[in-house]
Amino acid sequence: MRFCEEAVALRLNRKFRITVIGGEPRPAYDRVRLSRYVKGRDEASLTIRDSEWYSAQDIELKLGDPVSKLDRSRGCVVTESGVEVAYDELVLATGSAAFVPPLEGVGLQKVFVYRTIDDLEAIMSAAGEASKAVVIGGGLLGLEAAQALETLGLKVAIVERAAFPMPRQLNAKAGALVTGKLESLGLGFHGSFAGQAIRRTAEGLELVPEDGAALTCDLIVISAGIAPNSELAAAAELECGVRGGVVVDHQLATSDPKVHAIGECALHEGQIYGLAAPAVSMAHHVARKLAGKRPPDFERPDLSTRLKMLGIDVVTIGDPLDRGETVEFEGDGIYRAITLDPRRVPVGALGIGEWPESSQIHGWYREGRALRDKEVARFAAEGVIDAGAASASVLAWPGERMVCNCMSVTKDGLCRAIACGAASPEKLAEATGASTVCGSCAPLLAELCGSPAAPGRAMSPLLLIAIALLALVAAVLVPVAEVPVATSVESFNYALDRFWSDALPKQITGYSLLGVSLLGLLISLRKRLPRFRFGAFAKWRVFHAAFGLVALGALFAHTGFRFGDNLNACLMAVFVGLNLLGAVAGVAAGLETRGGPRAASLARRLRPGLTVAHYVFFWPLPVLVAFHIAAAYIY
Repeated sequence: MRFCEEAVALRLNRKFRITVIGGEPRPAYDRVRLSRYVKGRDEASLTIRDSEWYSAQDIELKLGDPVSKLDRSRGCVVTESGVEVAYDELVLATGSAAFVPPLEGVGLQKVFVYRTIDDLEAIMSAAGEASKAVVIGGGLLGLEAAQALETLGLKVAIVERAAFPMPRQLNAKAGALVTGKLESLGLGFHGSFAGQAIRRTAEGLELVPEDGAALTCDLIVISAGIAPNSELAAAAELECGVRGGVVVDHQLATSDPKVHAIGECALHEGQIYGLAAPAVSMAHHVARKLAGKRPPDFERPDLSTRLKMLGIDVVTIGDPLDRGETVEFEGDGIYRAITLDPRRVPVGALGIGEWPESSQIHGWYREGRALRDKEVARFAAEGVIDAGAASASVLAWPGERMVCNCMSVTKDGLCRAIACGAASPEKLAEATGASTVCGSCAPLLAELCGSPAAPGRAMSPLLLIAIALLALVAAVLVPVAEVPVATSVESFNYALDRFWSDALPKQITGYSLLGVSLLGLLISLRKRLPRFRFGAFAKWRVFHAAFGLVALGALFAHTGFRFGDNLNACLMAVFVGLNLLGAVAGVAAGLETRGGPRAASLARRLRPGLTVAHYVFFWPLPVLVAFHIAAAYIY
């Protein structure tokens, strides 16, 4: 579905005749929110795009007739009913099926998997005569299944081979906290439970472990992970992984360059990405490639997640289980941890319970921004790094901050959509895809749309890049563009020399330069002071870069770019260095949002260091300016 949306946006449906073949009898729907179906049985609320949308985009939609054969030699696929569909380019988006562990008795009645609407219909039908259920699997999918069963009024027990739930995302401390929360909700959790068999008894069903007591219930739901649907590709002799998955390269092409694979059926760098955000990124990448955009290599995506399951807030950023220094905070049902590399840059973070600062930490993780010692100490003691920034409205977030993890939509992207007329949360979701997967960012979209300032025109990062580049060129020219001293009244710059030597013009230009510099400093406080939240940060950053450019113009008016000697030379070097570093940092900040994946990644790594160097060059400036003014009046 996301491939089709991107294809339409790129007008790919005008270049190709696009045919979508689906095995289920309905268009694509949101599996992430499948548990909500049990409340209203409203299939339309889960449907991403209805059949009419496909027709309106000239996309042929064939449903309920899955492909049974891929004939690469003839360039066609054959459905179960015998229909042949030819292709020039083929995109495999076959997803995954529920993984069924090799237990005796998995085929018994009232043993279900949890994957599709049809699965949920069967579970709901059986739940009418049941009171107790067991969920096999304590990961994300297992907890979602437990939530659906709990909504149906069943007493639910969850079994997991690991000692705690969500072992791929949580550590032992976080897992213990989630276990306690599950039990407080009336859900049983049985960790370190290795099932051996499912048996039918007079009371119903019995799940027998390898050791310990068996669990009795009326129905069992298996939700123990996923298995990529790659059988079709394997039968067509495309390269597949040992455990399934269609092997793809960094352009998401399979071993046949005419066949591409995206989503949970694709094996990239030996990994299946079982999250929505990487699947969306893959879909957009292949659509751009087929549109002739030549995207850079697909890199390992950001696997950060933010979700609310059974009323429990869970945040994972990067790889929180990676090796490194782990700083933890625990208190009042809350657990927060940040894993740092040797440079004290976050490589992962993990939170259980509400964590307002998680979006800010996610931004630092993406930027490669190192934490200071006092920030680490404060986090360990209080669980926060910057309380003011954490409590700030989404309106005050920097433009590059990620609002929707699932669809990789930044605040800048949302503001651009608002400027184009998407002034309600529903229109914003339709324009950008934000909130259409897990829905956890929906309140942030409402907050953006509810502000009177939100519909204003968003500041383009291209403007920041353009101004910063001009400032960079101007700063580089300063040492080589020095106006020479006039040698006679006939020299071309004699009049300018009089302007630079007379006391009154020097005072006017000097204090103008000082005023412009102070204004630029005040604008920079928009980011530094948590309480100073007037206006959009992206605009203030552009103004800051513009004042740097204006300051270089005022510097020429005051000095003619002549460095002078001694104190004046030091002052000129510091001022020019300050503007040079600021300009480079401004270019990097713009590329983080507007550049390609490699340029954005490089910019995120470089910008923190450039910003620190910019600060360092600032500190000597007030002292040197004070001596310069004093010397001018004394001598």
